Amino acid sequence: MSSGLPPDIDADVPAINSGADALDRICATMYGRAEGLDGQFNGAANEFTDLIAWDISTASAKDLMSWQEAGSALTHGAAVLRLWGEDIEAYREVRTELLERWERAKVDAQARVDHPIADATASGVTGGLAAGIFDAVTNSEAEREAQEVMALNGLSCELIVEHNAAWEVLMDQADQVKKDLRNGPSEQTMERLVEAGHLSWNHAGFLPAGDLPLEEFTENADPGAVSTWWNSLSEAERDAAMNEHPEILRDLDGIPATVRDELNREHLEDEIERAEEEVERLEEEAAEIIEDRSGGERTFDEDVDPKLFPDLAQAREDRDVLKELRESLDNENKEEGEEDKFLLALDPTGETGRAIVAVGNPDTADNVGTLVPGTNTTWQSIGTQMDRAEWLQQSTDLAASEGTANSVIAWIGYDTPKNAGAASPTYAENATDPLSSFQEGLRATHEGEPSNNTVIGHSYGTTVVGHTAQSAGGIDADELVFVGSPGVNADHVSELGFDPDDVHASTAANDNISFTTGSVHGEDPTSEEFGATQFPSNTGSEFEIKNFPLGAAHSEYFKVDSKSWAYMGEVIAGQH
Repeated sequence: MSSGLPPDIDADVPAINSGADALDRICATMYGRAEGLDGQFNGAANEFTDLIAWDISTASAKDLMSWQEAGSALTHGAAVLRLWGEDIEAYREVRTELLERWERAKVDAQARVDHPIADATASGVTGGLAAGIFDAVTNSEAEREAQEVMALNGLSCELIVEHNAAWEVLMDQADQVKKDLRNGPSEQTMERLVEAGHLSWNHAGFLPAGDLPLEEFTENADPGAVSTWWNSLSEAERDAAMNEHPEILRDLDGIPATVRDELNREHLEDEIERAEEEVERLEEEAAEIIEDRSGGERTFDEDVDPKLFPDLAQAREDRDVLKELRESLDNENKEEGEEDKFLLALDPTGETGRAIVAVGNPDTADNVGTLVPGTNTTWQSIGTQMDRAEWLQQSTDLAASEGTANSVIAWIGYDTPKNAGAASPTYAENATDPLSSFQEGLRATHEGEPSNNTVIGHSYGTTVVGHTAQSAGGIDADELVFVGSPGVNADHVSELGFDPDDVHASTAANDNISFTTGSVHGEDPTSEEFGATQFPSNTGSEFEIKNFPLGAAHSEYFKVDSKSWAYMGEVIAGQH
């Protein structure tokens, strides 16, 4: 007997998903990015961007909306196709379950026909052995078979009814898919797409609607969407957004460096005022404590031992660091030949905080380097990190072609471990999204031809870069540099998704980090086994592996006039 169910739907789900992937690739190419391909530009994206990026960046709001609508249509179409594939699979699961019930029923029916006594006893039906004997005595095999056939026919009718209900749902979904692909997803479809995880909010709307809070848009929007939105605004709309939402825009990847700098400088002034008030409050408390303890015989001395009032000492340090940062950012008083500086993020709260400063404008530079620091780096370390960024920027200027604009960024953008936590991968894992987003933001806001982007990891920062390169978001860069590395979460350069010629690594012979590499965070990236072929072999070269000519300290890779300093400048300048 047959179940009576109709044949399976003639649909190739892998082919449907392949079509969705093709739409995603077209969209990625259109926007000049290759998401899902190690976060790097592919050839088509570069070619496409070279042709149209300048026109798009200067286009009118109307043109940008058309541009956005095309990207949304591709994104929505891919999501609708994937949802249709899932609907087919859901129908097939129902159909498979119905067929399995039919096959089990036939086996059971045949057992009751052939062996009624044994079947009744084994199955535990009411009456058991007695019922089986009664059935065998009162009904012939032919009669039992007729009864089972009648029961199976009834079951077949039930299964067909259930199948038809599932089929009707699928056909309704098929009709909706046609409408969604032709006219765009309906409201109901959009809800299904978001619930199924095929779209996040920024894909569902891509640009924030007029009545949608900006924080809801920026919560999930990627830097490309943020940049497209920002470029679609009029000057008046941009001014309004900056006045109403500075706390969102000042540290939002996809917002131009000049805008972030303006908002963060204002924030810096607020933080200095807050820090000064905090110091005054703690000084008053300290004065009261000293007066109480001395019976009024002693007064507060500004040079009081910081060990007696650690909170006050910390508040003073924070205030002084903020003031020093303001002074170092003073572009008007910079020495001749120095680059302007751009404050891209500042958050002097929490254990680590955030502080990001660019030496030179990364949005207009031909070459951009990002320095990712290691353990024990907090926002208060921004002075040291800015010094290193300035030194690398100078090295890049020396190596780059005449007339080339260069920028190097001090990026304190993740919670760094203390010395005791340096063996943990958790800090690096938590840093992948911030670093990936920041690098994508550099691409999204860049003007003109794509820049040559380099990410330099130092110490535990190399571990962060390695994890990010292998994360879902990837790391959108052209070159990677690892110095003083304890390992980059990989045993071979191929795991990073970069050409070996574009991965540069070195550790000084007198750098004690050597005692940890190969055992904590993967293979030593300077080893021959790792395969970073950009490094010279052990032939007495001045860049000989494990013998980079440096001083004795782990922190001297950036020392001006050192060979490591010169080499990294050449990498940032695209000379390697």
